[in-house]
Amino acid sequence: MTLSLLAYNFTNWLRTLVFPEGQKQMQIQTIRERIVKVTSKLVKSGRSLYFKLSSSFVYQKFYWNILTRIQQLKIE
Repeated sequence: MTLSLLAYNFTNWLRTLVFPEGQKQMQIQTIRERIVKVTSKLVKSGRSLYFKLSSSFVYQKFYWNILTRIQQLKIE
């Protein structure tokens, strides 16, 4: 129960900080389907790691937009 509550609060925090204005009202289930439940392959090339998403992934632009916004967060 505590772990579920922590995951729920983390998702709400993520939505508040990095989602664009028009998408901050998304439900938790929708966020899970578009960001968390994504099939991808982690590929190592040299010293770099890459996510390879399916070319038919419908929410690919949204996924990368959110990931970029997470990377730009300044956490002190």
